[in-house]
Amino acid sequence: MKVTVLGTGGWGLTLGQVVYENKNELTFWTNSQAEVDLLSTEHQYKDKLPGVIFPADFKYTTDMHAALNGCDMVLIVVPSQFMASVAANLGSWTPAKGKEPIVVCATKGILEGTDQLMSEVILEKVPWLTEDKMVAFSGPSHAEEVSRHVLTAIVAACVNEESAKVVQQAMSCSYLRVYTSTDIVGVELCGSVKNVIAIASGVLYGLEAGGKFKIGDNTRAAILTRGQAEMCRLGKALGAKPETFAGLAGMGDLIVTCLSQHSRNRYVGEHIGKGETLDQVLAGMKMIAEGVPTCRSTRALAKKLGVEMPIVEAVYQMLFENRKVEDVVKEIWGRELKAENWA
Repeated sequence: MKVTVLGTGGWGLTLGQVVYENKNELTFWTNSQAEVDLLSTEHQYKDKLPGVIFPADFKYTTDMHAALNGCDMVLIVVPSQFMASVAANLGSWTPAKGKEPIVVCATKGILEGTDQLMSEVILEKVPWLTEDKMVAFSGPSHAEEVSRHVLTAIVAACVNEESAKVVQQAMSCSYLRVYTSTDIVGVELCGSVKNVIAIASGVLYGLEAGGKFKIGDNTRAAILTRGQAEMCRLGKALGAKPETFAGLAGMGDLIVTCLSQHSRNRYVGEHIGKGETLDQVLAGMKMIAEGVPTCRSTRALAKKLGVEMPIVEAVYQMLFENRKVEDVVKEIWGRELKAENWA
């Protein structure tokens, strides 16, 4: 296959490496000539993946239309806030009739302002793309580990299972096992909202370090489990399948993002828990923590649908309303007593 990767961050380069190792033809696009020059010379992404050297014959370009020419698959791996503009650029290209490529979105997030999932943004901006060729790629998969061939499992989701199977074959290898799903809404929603819950998990680590509360494994397990319940409630309102939230894209990705030291969203929460402001935390980061903008969009979507998400609301208040972390935690643990439910 001929595959075009839109985006040259750590995850984009890592997925490109999988494609390349599976003997597919590969081209990367980025809007930065400086990135093209740097990657073509140094063959690595030092900020996120130090020590991981990518093949010297990787091709990079700033000309998206040239990169797309004749491709069979497009992998979109850009930050969610840039998805609309990148998708519009993709939509301005016209493939040969009957040769439209499968489009795979490996970006996790809900677009601020419109509350759209990434696949919805892409489908709106790309006139030649249909739902049966729109695939979401999500699961517990830090680039820091996949790039180093750590055994990993992930999900390719599309309303058309045959398209998901094409991606499964193209992206599966000795260290990356790809499962298929037809629940693209559920898979994308899990990949987005788990980042917000990971910020809450990070707050617990920050509080534990400061000794303000007695935080332990019990506490983290409670936040993960009740966070999954909130994800399930939102998913039900959007027509997602309940079983998706118990799978790799749901609980699997939630576990790794909430607990791993590789998690940028856990990092944000940890520093918020230590008393830093959001501006202070973001100023010290080179990478983008998708959970920050996704918190706003998830909260807006939940309010629109009338879905109760107290952990998401708590994260929102800590990030954007400058509420004291201690007060928010006390409020969460002091909520009205009720039966455990998922709907």
